Amino acid sequence: MEPIGSFQRPKGEHVIVHRCLGCGFERFNRIAADDDFELVLALPALPPRTSREMKALRWEIELALYETRE
Repeated sequence: MEPIGSFQRPKGEHVIVHRCLGCGFERFNRIAADDDFELVLALPALPPRTSREMKALRWEIELALYETRE
């Protein structure tokens, strides 16, 4: 997993987005008290997203790939 960016949730919570280098799966991780906040802010800013949105996007991609194989 590699950090690809960060975003701030509506209630002010900062989140780091990590992406798997093998399959592209993304995981959202809240920053911890001992994280380097300056380093978090140095990551590219991403639009806020939810796990549900990312699951839907993965399903769309999988469906498109399946349809092209037929």
